[in-house]
Amino acid sequence: MATTSQKAFRPWILRALHDLGGTASKQEVLHRIQDLYGHQLTEEDWLPCRTRPEPLWQNRTAWERSDMVRDGLLDARSPKNVWALTEAGNAAFAAD
Repeated sequence: MATTSQKAFRPWILRALHDLGGTASKQEVLHRIQDLYGHQLTEEDWLPCRTRPEPLWQNRTAWERSDMVRDGLLDARSPKNVWALTEAGNAAFAAD
């Protein structure tokens, strides 16, 4: 069984942030994703990351967050460890 692709986390991040009012801490987002989609994560997703003390799925979620900032869906000016939807991010959620 393979790990969940990084891109698969994008709609999950959008949904989690929408549910949390558009802005939340990284940990709140991760907890919401786990609540909503944890049953879809593979055994490999739960393996520890080689470079950080977290499961692989959480590391991939953080990388996808970086891509979402680059794509204008999340606010790059948010304080450290705070994730916030932009107008484009809200529109992307609504389009799903």
